[in-house]
Amino acid sequence: MSEERFFAPCPRGLEVPLAAELAALGASAVAPTDGGVAFEGPLALAYAANLESRLASRVLWRVGSGRYRDERDVHALAKSIPWPRYFRGDRTLRVDVAATRSPLTSLEFATLTVKDAVCDRFRADTGTRPSVDKRAPDVRVHVHLTADAATVYLDTSGEPLFKRGWRRDTEAAPLRENLAAGLLLLAGWRVGEPLLDPMCGSGTIAIEAALLAANRAPGLGRTFGFQKLAWYDGPTWQRMRQKARIGSSRPRGTRRSSRATWRQAQSRSARPTRPPPGSARFSPSSARTSSPAPRRHPRACWCRTRRTARACPSGRGSRSSTRALATR
Repeated sequence: MSEERFFAPCPRGLEVPLAAELAALGASAVAPTDGGVAFEGPLALAYAANLESRLASRVLWRVGSGRYRDERDVHALAKSIPWPRYFRGDRTLRVDVAATRSPLTSLEFATLTVKDAVCDRFRADTGTRPSVDKRAPDVRVHVHLTADAATVYLDTSGEPLFKRGWRRDTEAAPLRENLAAGLLLLAGWRVGEPLLDPMCGSGTIAIEAALLAANRAPGLGRTFGFQKLAWYDGPTWQRMRQKARIGSSRPRGTRRSSRATWRQAQSRSARPTRPPPGSARFSPSSARTSSPAPRRHPRACWCRTRRTARACPSGRGSRSSTRALATR
C-alpha cells in the first residue's frame, strides 16, 4: 500500500502532543512544525486521524507541489493535478489560499487562479466542471504559498475537526474543542482525577474531559470531507466507526476510579472540620431536625398607619383587618 503525505494543522503549542497522537494512530515520518504536523501513511490513515484526533484542526492530503514565481506558475501547477481522479465534477468546490512571504500581491486573485485551473482540468478531461459553493462545499482545496514554493492539498475533514457535532448554540467567543483537549493534556490531567474548571464558560473543557474519560472518539457524531472523495470506501469506514463505538462503551477505568473518588469524598465529608479562628463553634446537638419555626413579627406592625394599610408584609390578616387596625 502506497504512502501518502498529509499535514494536520493545530493550535500553536500543541504540535508535539499532536505528533505523539498521530504516531499512536500509525502515522510514519511524523514531523512537527510551526502550526501543525506533517506525516505519512496510507489513505485509510485519514479515516483514523479524522475520527480519533482530539488536537488536530484538519487533516489535509497533499496532492501536488512545485516552484512558482507568479500566478501563471500557480495556474499551471494546479492544472497539472488530475482532479477528476479525486472527485466527481458534480461536487461543489471551495478554494482557500494561505501565504507566508509570498511575492504575489493579491491572494484573492491567486484563489481565483487555482479555481480556474481546477475547472479547466475538469472541462478538458470530462467536459463538465464543478460549481463553487463558499458556504457548504463538498470539496475543499487548500493551497499554501511560501516565498518560492506552492503546496496543494485536498481537505479530508470538511468542517474543522474542533466541531465535534454536539454543540448546538455557541457563545460570542467559545473555546475551541481541540484547544480544550490540548489544555487538559498540557495540564497533566488524568482520567479518574477530580477536575475543577473555575472559568467554566460553556463547559468545553469539562465536556472534553468527559469524552476523554468515556473513551469516546471525538469524530463519532459528525461527517467528514473524505466521504465526498473518489477513494472513499464506505464498508471500511463503517467498520472503523463500529470499532470506535465498541471502544467508547468501555471507559478507561472510570468505573473503579469514580467509586474510589466517591469513597474518598465521603470519608472527607465525614471528618470533623475545625472552625476558623474567631468563628462560633457548632454543636451537633444544637442542630434542629424539624422544620424551622415561622418568622415572628414585632407587635408594633408598621401597617397600623393609614398610608400603608393596603400592604402588610407581616401577613397578620386580611386587608379589612389591617384597615381596622389603622382606624383605631
